[in-house]
Amino acid sequence: MRVLMLCRATPYLPTHERARRPAAHLIAELAGRHALAVIAPPGCGDTPVQRAWVASRVTRFTQPAPGPWRHPLTGAAGAGLLAMRAAALRAIWEWRPDVVHLDGGVLAPLAATLPVPAVIADRAAAIAPRDRRLFAACVVSSEDDRRILAAHVPFDRIDVIPPGVDESRYELRRAGERARLIFAGHLDWPAHLDAARRLARRILPRVRRALPGAELVLVGAGAAGERRALAALPGVRVAGAVADLRPSLWSAAVTVIPAEAGPGVDAAVLESMALGTPVVAARRALAGLAHLLPGHHALVAETDAELVEAVLVILREPVVAATLAANARSVVARHYSWSAIARCYESLWARTADGGATAVAA
Repeated sequence: MRVLMLCRATPYLPTHERARRPAAHLIAELAGRHALAVIAPPGCGDTPVQRAWVASRVTRFTQPAPGPWRHPLTGAAGAGLLAMRAAALRAIWEWRPDVVHLDGGVLAPLAATLPVPAVIADRAAAIAPRDRRLFAACVVSSEDDRRILAAHVPFDRIDVIPPGVDESRYELRRAGERARLIFAGHLDWPAHLDAARRLARRILPRVRRALPGAELVLVGAGAAGERRALAALPGVRVAGAVADLRPSLWSAAVTVIPAEAGPGVDAAVLESMALGTPVVAARRALAGLAHLLPGHHALVAETDAELVEAVLVILREPVVAATLAANARSVVARHYSWSAIARCYESLWARTADGGATAVAA
């Protein structure tokens, strides 16, 4: 199969940037089985080694001139999007791909202008409403996102594929602090900030009444005032944004994700499980991870009382914590490693290439 990949930034490995990882891992896993071509604008921080990484693995690598994706006032296609479209049309004419893979909602408008069925991968909220009927297939990371898109797109054109985990980079290591809780998110997102506040103001105090030495670490960018307010609470430490989440997750005894966080935390859940940090989460936070069994791979809790009870079970019962960690690592290896995720994309690309033209016409 011939797959033309349009990316927002040059994909390469290793990288700490979440925006580059999915495309880079798909290239690493599938370049040996399929012919891949990549179009990505150059970034000011890209190095020759990084550009060489992708160029050495694909059949064709093009870097059109960078520019804004959208006009700031009208919302019309900007210079960057027009340059990507011109490069894509040239590649389609010269290279004849079977399917186009659009890595990010900002590229969604291109789907309607290309004479090849397109798959787009992003969160539903990142795809503008006017662009939601343009593609042959869409990949989202949770069932919540799927329901959002289903209001505009036929249900059978939406696939739920979670983010993958690099097993070698996220190696199992059970070495966390005995009574440390962690929540990793984006504290400038209202839902994640609400989750952090609930943990700091309602959950941690009850845990500390049972285990006075318990502490909560909050990881993620956010407004300085909000972070200072949270850090002033007893037992709360705010780490801010980090380039590499692994040391924070390794240091914790349990990752806690309340319902407020909602979907969009799949990566933190999977990374915790891969590293051996047990997870306590609301069902909604696990909505995109169909292979997880409550009580076997993670503890599920909704109310404050349930969250406190589940956290205390993990903190007080080392055997339970170790069993959850081992079970979680096993399911990550089977279903959420990048090799497993790449097979999901491989199947979707094949289906889209076979029937995508009909879907777009519909």
